[in-house]
Amino acid sequence: MPREFRTDIQALRGLAVLLVVLYHAHIGPFAAGYLGVDIFFVISGFLITNLIRTQLEQSRFSFSEFYYRRAKRLLPAAYVVIALTTIAAPFFLSDVGLLEFQNQVYGALTFSGNIVFWFQADYFGGAAETKPLLHFWSLAVEEQGYLLLPAFLALAPKRWWLTGVSSLLVASLVLCLYVVPRDPSAAFYLLPTRFWEMAIGSFGALLPTTSLVTARLAKLRLPALAFIIVAPMGFAHPVVDAALVCLATLTLLLAPSRDNLAVRGMARVGDVSYSLYLIHWPVLVYVRAVWLADAPALAIYAAVAFSFVASWALYHFVEEPFRRGHVMSRIRLASGLVAASVLLGFSPSVAIATTDSTVDFAKIRRINFGLGRACDFSPGSPPQEIPKNCQTTNRPELLVWGDSFAMALVPGLATTVGEAGLAQLTMSGCFPAIGIAAFSKASASPYSHAFGEDCIRFNDSVLAILKNRPEIRTVAISSPFDAPVSSEFVLLKRSGDTFTENEVSLDVAVEGIKALVEAVRALGKRVVVVTPPPVASFDIGDCLERKARGSVILGRYSDCKIYVSEYRRFRSRTLELLNQVALKAGVEVVSYHDFLCDDTTCRTEIDGKFLYRDSGHLSYEGSETIARQTKLAQRLISAAR
Repeated sequence: MPREFRTDIQALRGLAVLLVVLYHAHIGPFAAGYLGVDIFFVISGFLITNLIRTQLEQSRFSFSEFYYRRAKRLLPAAYVVIALTTIAAPFFLSDVGLLEFQNQVYGALTFSGNIVFWFQADYFGGAAETKPLLHFWSLAVEEQGYLLLPAFLALAPKRWWLTGVSSLLVASLVLCLYVVPRDPSAAFYLLPTRFWEMAIGSFGALLPTTSLVTARLAKLRLPALAFIIVAPMGFAHPVVDAALVCLATLTLLLAPSRDNLAVRGMARVGDVSYSLYLIHWPVLVYVRAVWLADAPALAIYAAVAFSFVASWALYHFVEEPFRRGHVMSRIRLASGLVAASVLLGFSPSVAIATTDSTVDFAKIRRINFGLGRACDFSPGSPPQEIPKNCQTTNRPELLVWGDSFAMALVPGLATTVGEAGLAQLTMSGCFPAIGIAAFSKASASPYSHAFGEDCIRFNDSVLAILKNRPEIRTVAISSPFDAPVSSEFVLLKRSGDTFTENEVSLDVAVEGIKALVEAVRALGKRVVVVTPPPVASFDIGDCLERKARGSVILGRYSDCKIYVSEYRRFRSRTLELLNQVALKAGVEVVSYHDFLCDDTTCRTEIDGKFLYRDSGHLSYEGSETIARQTKLAQRLISAAR
């Protein structure tokens, strides 16, 4: 392979970053733009392996020189972006967001951002769009790969290179296939399950090629390029879609394209690809934060345009001067980067201090687990009995059963149910039904097929517990009830010992909830359904905090109220589901819509107290306020049948 600079690879970088930017900005038909990161992984493995192989063959490879050049190439621009993002953070992020941002900065500085986000965010979930340094996860994967590849190539005999890289590729891919159905987020974010993509590039760099092979591969250039642009084909990520895109990328790397105007033009984008990748995401996050919901198209286009201009400046005034080594000596650069790392590590604390106020928004908006975190049961660990911490008395008469929305009801019910007592059996994301569950179509979501099976088993366990608790007379089930009728989910249905996947269906969901109601009644107990609180298309808790802080809020939701017409349209399928449940299961559906809403809007705060902690869950204060003012516990017990 040619060792000189290849314009076509720079053009491929440009294409990859454009796919990522357009995907993040929701512009155009590039639904698989996130696969641009997979292209970067392959390119990285290919170029790094070529570089190290050449230096080893010339007996001039040095670990210290290798990592010094990587630091000089990557860190200055990254540190500038981290610094600017931190300065802006207090103006755009909530208290909770700032605390999470602090961990994001630590992750970015220690090249462990992928691990941080494994715990913080589902990449394809809405919460991901509130994390300004989310995109550093891929840089962390690459940097961790830079520890593995050079060590293997430098320490292993040359005759083992191709076999060794092939073995690592296969091992990583097999591990990825194993982990995906069990922990999709881990498979997406972590090096062991993503290294195979870099290994594909490394394999291509080590693969002996001839002019005949290159000529044959050249015939596949256009199909490979077309596939990259139009992907995905709807397969699972990060496995099938990523594998096909990685192989298409390898084809383009092994069959260099001729230099032409289109290639040179895209290569100019490739020149600033790293800076553009760094800048575009925090800009989009902050623009969306100001509008709460989807920002208007003009604002998004302006954010993208600004990102291009800023990336050009970052490339010419930071990235290139440091890369070429014209700025300072090696010792001064190394010591400067160390000092910058320390300062940036402390910077989020300073940002948090600047927003310090007498109101503890982080506490107000803390996750509402009901009686406690232990009452949010983990997938794969169904309860065998009701833990003592998950009941207010030894012989509770009321059981709250459902998911995180049911948890959010508990604080208010616990303070108003009186001597009757309350117990809580809940599992996040698992709506109450028998024999069915819903899981997300997004393959990196924690709500996977395996989760669906665990959810069905959880609900079976709750039913089994009820058989042995005769003192429990009333069962209140609650959930947003949106997943089983949302096109973004898949229904999992149990038939005997087998589980089958089906398209979401209102009728199937109704039957699953009806089966639960009938099973509970067969135990001599009464059932009542609690509707979820009204919701909107924006994060209500974040809006309330921004409003209380006096932060800038643009758009029609600046009053933080929910518009009834939008809510009814937004949740029309859910409302229809609840109507059908009431009719076919003969169960009362209790709502506090009339208490919160008039004909046009719904309240989100009462007497200065936040009713919501996020986009739909009640806060602790909100749960207690609503329960007290509506006498919710008494209403549920009297309505149950």
